[in-house]
Amino acid sequence: MVPFPEHHRSGAGGADFLGQLGNPVELELGAELLKEVKTKKVYIPGEHDWYLDMGKAWERMFGAPYWSFDHKGVRFIGLDTISHAKDFWTIRKMTPQERMGHMATLDGTLGGAWAAVGPEQLAWLDRTLSSWPKDKPVVIFSHNPLFDYYAPWNFWVRDWREVNEILKRHDNVTSVHGHVHQVLYHEIGKMRSIGMLATSWPWPYAPKGVPKLTKCMVRVDPGDYFDGVGWSALGMNSASKVDNEYVMWRKDVYATATADSGCGDNRNQVLHPRLADAEPPPITGSVK
Repeated sequence: MVPFPEHHRSGAGGADFLGQLGNPVELELGAELLKEVKTKKVYIPGEHDWYLDMGKAWERMFGAPYWSFDHKGVRFIGLDTISHAKDFWTIRKMTPQERMGHMATLDGTLGGAWAAVGPEQLAWLDRTLSSWPKDKPVVIFSHNPLFDYYAPWNFWVRDWREVNEILKRHDNVTSVHGHVHQVLYHEIGKMRSIGMLATSWPWPYAPKGVPKLTKCMVRVDPGDYFDGVGWSALGMNSASKVDNEYVMWRKDVYATATADSGCGDNRNQVLHPRLADAEPPPITGSVK
């Protein structure tokens, strides 16, 4: 959900999704609670909102899962990065609840690499930006990161290279995403990527294979459900860049694990070879 006010200032990204398991009752409750936010609101779905009924309740209540509009010299775009899972449920004769259970798991094996933008939406994104001046700001909201952060947990979109081929034509792109439940900032070419906090709980950090981020961030304690949750204040500054301020419910952030200890000694990024770059040793000798 993205509250959208009349000025270049917004509270954005608390809830990663509106319904924990996609039940229409949960979605209706989320919509009812958000009525307290009096500004105009636009929505993009998370996987928890979608896979009980394949988005039927979502689209009935909140409209199309991707959209664009212009406001005060900025082109805003919302992407659907969650509805592109390959069908693993039909052949297994799963109930909607069973399908939702597998999609609600962080490292579920059946769902696989479900996060994507998809060919149809890629073509739409290309058309949407082709008419926009290359030097004017673009702000994109998506559930998943638009770069390869950690594929096994769908902390990416599998067609991120194609997405970035479209975005790299523009000089001022800010990507705002959820899903990771982490303090996260990265830059890919001219695109700045900001991860939103969750209102629910922080996710653990990937065990290996993550890229070195542009800025090291003070990491929260993923073992403490009350640490590192909150929302973000986003604003457009005088240079037409998006400023982000994390607003955590708990003012003091505790990080106890060595890998999550902060930026001072650069220990917050324990780097290992990226999984995608790992290659088996060359085969030597001859085959008889």
